[in-house]
Order: sequence, then structure tokens, then C-alpha cells
Amino acid sequence: MADIITQEDLTLVLSQSAAMQTMKLKIEVLDADRKIIGTLESDLTGGNMSINGESDIRRTAGFVLQPTLREKIKLTENSLLWLNKDIRISVGLFNRRTGQYQYYPLGTYLYENTSGAYDAVSDNLSVNCADFMKKLDGTKNGQLGSLLIRYPAYEENETTGEVIRYNVIRDAVIETLEKLAHITNHRIDDIGEYKAMPDYFDDWQKYREENITWNAIPHDLEFSAGCSVLSILTAFRDLYPNYEMFFDMETNTFVCQQKPMCYEDALYLDNSFFQKVLIAENTSVDMTSIRNICEIWGKVIEAHFYSEECTYADNVYSSAIAGYEETYANGDIIGLKIPAANQASAKININQFGPVDIYSETDESPVKANVLLPDTVYAFKIKKKRIDGQDVVKAYLLGQWQVHALNVLTSGQKSGKFVTGPDGKAYELYSKEYFQQFYNCERVTLTIVPDSPFTVENLGEILDVKTGGEYENITSDDLAADRAKWENWKNCRLTDSITITTALLPFLDVNKKVSYRRSDSDTEQQYIITSVSHDFAGFTSTITMYRFYPLYEKLIKEAGTHRILSAYSHGSLSRYTHKELTMLTGKREYQP
Repeated sequence: MADIITQEDLTLVLSQSAAMQTMKLKIEVLDADRKIIGTLESDLTGGNMSINGESDIRRTAGFVLQPTLREKIKLTENSLLWLNKDIRISVGLFNRRTGQYQYYPLGTYLYENTSGAYDAVSDNLSVNCADFMKKLDGTKNGQLGSLLIRYPAYEENETTGEVIRYNVIRDAVIETLEKLAHITNHRIDDIGEYKAMPDYFDDWQKYREENITWNAIPHDLEFSAGCSVLSILTAFRDLYPNYEMFFDMETNTFVCQQKPMCYEDALYLDNSFFQKVLIAENTSVDMTSIRNICEIWGKVIEAHFYSEECTYADNVYSSAIAGYEETYANGDIIGLKIPAANQASAKININQFGPVDIYSETDESPVKANVLLPDTVYAFKIKKKRIDGQDVVKAYLLGQWQVHALNVLTSGQKSGKFVTGPDGKAYELYSKEYFQQFYNCERVTLTIVPDSPFTVENLGEILDVKTGGEYENITSDDLAADRAKWENWKNCRLTDSITITTALLPFLDVNKKVSYRRSDSDTEQQYIITSVSHDFAGFTSTITMYRFYPLYEKLIKEAGTHRILSAYSHGSLSRYTHKELTMLTGKREYQP
């Protein structure tokens, strides 16, 4: 599955015919030091291989071949099919121009259930295998017997109790791999808040400097006896949405990274090639899975200090809290029952320690007016750092007593319709204020995809509520908003998929952007490959791909590449060109 497909690869695939299909399978057997100790080669008479980008076990394979080294395939410890052997698999297509086989790697595997059976009657050998995640999930290895494995969120001074170091998620992943699974060949990207990532936030470096816990373990994690290495790794992976873990096909490197959105990627394959190798097409929409609103109920916030006695004057919330004896400390969580709605840039002042600005985690700006509602309990997290020899203290708004956020898929257009809310006021249908009022949720984000068929304007409101389990680990409204956006992306985009069957394409991989024109459409559309299945008996590949939409809308800054449409309530309309925006407004012709 090369990142770059050459013209020779495409020509080779197109040269294959049903009457002259010839394939070879090569299995290189590896010892514990990754050295080749034997090779099995054979005509490939059947079998299959699957790649699923949504599964922890990404690659599985099963083959039927005719071996040439029969004396080494018995199930003994000296056999090429024994428990401690790993295998590297390649499939070869015959190149009639060169008279040689062109081999394409399919990855490194381990024997699943030590399966290898030789049938002397049919003269066939069956091999079933899976990728190295099976060494981590407890199937082949990876189950842990320790009574308790603990990953603390931070280290503190035993004498003073002061936090001296925040433990980083990436470091915990590496420690788990190296100490518990003895895997040193890995590539682990940073795991943390998306605003600290270069792909999603222009001022990511400044954000990291001002938020030292952006990639820290948010709370203590504990794992009991009988858990697997994989369960620990996925717990860290799932602290933030949009991450994946897998073993790289080329080098068998363990990879942890953000799922590629393919926003800037060039096309891996285009429609003209697909039409030449296309056998069948199946367009499907899973009507039962489609949701266009996702509501997240996260952690019930446990404040370190709490008070319902709070006053509001001169845009400062003041409270005296018994037991809060020392000045503000980094990481303190303070719960206050707010007596009145706030003005912009409000502050809190606890025990006369001094007024502290309230900030939003969303955009690193002072809190806007009317974000805090009267007679409502809110939690604030103190973040303190030293700048130019002085302490700089900020109070970040975590949200109400229970983390709560809502994401809505919308076309972004104004509806022009108004409905009366519970408070007797009129709200424009599908506006942000409408969802805030009718879902009793302050943290509402709108994902704008004007051409999606699944928006609330097209289908009405279809709600998906996420609560309990892993969602209880979400510790702020901002994190819940990120997760709601990701869940909504899966609910209303992964369902917009198409499955095609083509001639065998052994170089395919998942998370690749392609273009394809459906049989019921006159225009090409872009898709992302999410799964591939090869049938070596039928010499075919089955490809499932979902419609390409970017996860995060980006505002194009270059002049002339877009214009703001007055009919839309937001100017950020993903990465649409002038041409696409013109088409979006209903005009048939594009005037450059």
C-alpha cells in the first residue's frame, strides 16, 4: 500500500485479465529479531485480505496456497508455522512486459490461533493471520497480571503538596508500549487539545505556552488485573477525539496519530482510473445511524472549593470560601453559584485573594457577556504561570456542574422562521440561540456543510445523546464540544458512503482521498477510503468509502478565494472556492 502509485502500477493492474490471472504469494517468516528464517512461495489459489480503518485490528488475512517446503510446515517448534514466528506477506502480479512478478507488500502479521494446516489430499496450506494488535489485546499476548496499574495526572512535592510536574499523555503511551509490551519501534504524536495542534489552530504555539496542561493526563487513570495493554493504550487515545492507533504496513511501526482529514491531500486515485477497473457499485445510506445533532453529557465536576454565597458588583463575582486558606494554586477547581448574569470580561475574587479574569477555553479570550446565567452553579479552573518574574492567574470556565455540549450539522442558511421558546421569546429556527434555548445547553457549536444531505434543514432534528462510560471522562464544556463535533461527524458523514468492486488493486490503503463519479450522478465527488477487502480467488477488491467533508471549517484568508454570503449566518463555509460558492447559491454558470 504505497503512498504514491506509479503509472507502472496502474498499467500492470489494467493489463490483468480474467483469463490470464496469475498471482504469487510470498510469506517471509521472521524470528524475534526480525530476521528472515524462511520463505514460503506459492501460486495463490484463494483467500482474502481486509483493511479496516475503523477497527483496532486493522489488517486480517487468510490464504490458501500450495507450499514448496513441506518438511518445514509441520506444527512443531522448528516449523515455519510455530507460535513465536511472525510473517511478512506480499502478493505478486505477473508483468508480461518484464516476464517477472511485481510484488506488493500486505503487511506484517502473526499467526492467529497458531493456524496453519496442511491438507495432503488437496495439496493446499491454509494460513490465517492478523496484524500485531493481536499481541496487545490479550488474544496472543498483552494481558496483564499486575493487581493495579496507575497513571497519576501529576507529581507533587511530598512536603508541600505543590504540583511539580504534569504527566504527559504521549509519555504514558510510550511507557506502556516499552515497559508492558516491549515495543520500541513506534511513532507517537502528541495527544491533547486540538487548539494546540498546528493543523487546527494558527496560534498553536502560543496556546501551548499559555496552557501547560494541553497534553497532560487530565485525571488519574487506574487499570486492574486482567486488563490488556491495548485497553490501556485506547484509554489514552480516547481522551481526545479523532485519534487512531495501528501498526504501519511498511515497517510494522506502532503509530498513534490524529486521523488524517486529507484536507490538503492530493488524490490517491481518480475517477478515470476507477471507471476502467469498475465491476460493481453499491450506494447505501444507513438510515438508522444518521444523526445530525449530538449532545454530550460529560463529567460531573467535583470542585475542590465550593460556595453558594456569592455577590456580583463592578463585574466581579466575590465569595468567601471556608478552608480555602492559601492563595490561588494551579489546578484549583472552584464552584460558585452565580447570582446574576455577567458583563463582558467578568472576574472572580475568592477570599480577597484578588480579582482574576474569567477566560473561555474555546478561543482564549475573556468571557463574553451573558455567558453565566443567574442561579446557576459554574466551575472555574485556576491556571497559574510565571511570566517575567510575576504570577499570571486566569480562571477558565469549565461549565456548569455537569459538562454539557451540543453540536449541530447545518447548512448555515437563515431559515426566516421563528418559534416561541419556553421563556416566551421568539427564536429563529435552527439558529444557535434556538438550540441553546430548546436543548437547555449553553455550549452549542454549529458545523456548517452547505451541501450535506443530512443537515437539520433537510432532515429536521435527529438527536444522538452520549452519556456515561467514556463520556464521563470529559472534563469541560469545551472538550465536550470537540467530542460532540467528532461524534456528529461520524453519525452524519460515515453513513454517506459507497461501496464499489473493482479488479484487484493490491496497493490500496485506508484514509486515502480519491475521486469517483457515481452511476446516478453526472459529477465527480471526493471520497475517503475507509475499508478495503481483497478476494484473491475472484481477483477483485471491494472498497468502501465515505463522502469527503472536512472535520473543521477553515476560513480562507487569501483574498479572492471566497466571499461571505449574506444568506448565511456564518462566514466560514469550509474550504469552498469562488466557483463552489457560486454554484452553491444556485447560479448555473461561474464567472471568474
